[in-house]
Amino acid sequence: MGFGDVKLAGLLGLYLGFLGVGPLLIGAFAAFVLGGVYSLILIWLKRAGRKSGIPFGPWMLLGAWLGIFLGEVLWGGYLGLIGL
Repeated sequence: MGFGDVKLAGLLGLYLGFLGVGPLLIGAFAAFVLGGVYSLILIWLKRAGRKSGIPFGPWMLLGAWLGIFLGEVLWGGYLGLIGL
């Protein structure tokens, strides 16, 4: 992660945290899952290696969008699944 990613994470965290715990956690988790899946696909296609730099900002933005639009629904479903 570069320093631009760190600044972007702070802004997205403030915004998603303002919306609630569900959007914040779903948005952050989705960013890591989406970025990880993309990285694995690049490695599988041999377009990236262990030392390749992969931008994380686009995945943080996509995760934030998922958190904004689906965060409460997914968070409520998860809490219902574990019985809370």
